[in-house]
Amino acid sequence: MPPRNLTDELTTVAGLASAVVEHARSYGIDIKPICKALEIDPEVFQSLTARISLDRLCRLLETCALLADDESFGLSSIKRYEAGSTGPFGYGLMAAPTGLDFVRFLDDHIQYVTHTSYSRLTLNERGGHLAWTFAPLIVKRDQYVDMSVGLVMQRARQLANSDSIEIELERPAPRNPQPFRQMLSRRISFGTRVNCVHFPQSFLEAQNPTGDRRLFELMDMQCRSLRPPVADQSAEFIDQVRRYLLLHVSDDDYPLAQIAPYFGLSERTFQRRLATHGTSLNELRDQIRKEVSFNLLTESELPISEICYRLGYSAPSAFTRSVTRWFGTTPSEVRERKSA
Repeated sequence: MPPRNLTDELTTVAGLASAVVEHARSYGIDIKPICKALEIDPEVFQSLTARISLDRLCRLLETCALLADDESFGLSSIKRYEAGSTGPFGYGLMAAPTGLDFVRFLDDHIQYVTHTSYSRLTLNERGGHLAWTFAPLIVKRDQYVDMSVGLVMQRARQLANSDSIEIELERPAPRNPQPFRQMLSRRISFGTRVNCVHFPQSFLEAQNPTGDRRLFELMDMQCRSLRPPVADQSAEFIDQVRRYLLLHVSDDDYPLAQIAPYFGLSERTFQRRLATHGTSLNELRDQIRKEVSFNLLTESELPISEICYRLGYSAPSAFTRSVTRWFGTTPSEVRERKSA
C-alpha cells in the first residue's frame, strides 16, 4: 500500500468523486479494489464536508480512465452528478446572483475545493481571467481537472450563455477533442502552462435567474469556515515551512518579505527560527527541489523541460546543473538508471 506522505496533506472535497463509483460501473469497472490499494474509503464520496487526498483521487481517476480506455472518463462522469454533491461550494455556485459573483466565488474558494499551488483572478474591461495549477508532485491530474472544470462549466451554463467562455488546460491534447468541445467549450486549447478560464464581460454582467443572495452569502460563510489551513499550526515549524515551499516550488522567487508574514513573523525572526533548526530558506528550497526532481524524473513520464518549469527554473541548463550537483549525473541519466 502507498505510504503516507506530504502529498496526502493536499486535499480535495470528497464529494467531487460522488459519481465515480457509478460511472466506473458503467464501463464494467469495480473501483473497490482500486480504492483499497489507494487506501480510500469510497463511502466518503457521499459526504458533503469530508476531504480526501488529492493525489489519491487523481490516481483513482487516472486508473479508471486507463481501464475504460477513455481519456474523457473524468469529464463524462459529470453527467452522473447530482446538484450540490460538492456541498456548500456547489450550492454557492448555483446561488450566485450574477456572473461576477460566480467568478469571485470560484476564486475565493478554489482552495476550499482543492489545494492549489497557484491561483489568481484578474478582472479588467474584457472580463475575468482565472488561472490555477497544482503542486508539482501531483503528477497525473488530467482526469481530475477535466472533471472539476466540467462541473464548473455545468453550473456556468445554468447561470448564463457560456458559449464565449474560453478554456486553456495543462493536459495534453486528447485524441478525440470533441467531447471536450461539447461539454467544456468550443473555445478550448490544450498543453498550456497553467489551467485558465476566461469569462467575458457579458458573462460577468449576467443576472442568475435562480440566484439567491441570502443562500449565496451563507454558502460563502460555510466555505470559509471549512477551508483547510495550508500550514498546519500543530505541525513543527520546519514542517510548516517545507509544506509551504512544496506548494510554491514552481515560483521563480521566494521573497522573504512575503513568506515571513505568512507565518506571522518578522523577516529577522523567521530567519532566526530557521537557523535554530540548522538550516536556511535557500537550503530548504534546494532540498525540496531535490526531492521533487527525483520523484518526477523517476516516477513520471513528464518531459525534462516540463519538470524544469514545475520546479521554477528559468532554463533547462540551470536545472541540469542542480541535478548534477545533487546526484552526480544528468537528469536523463537519473531517469535511465531508474528504468534500467
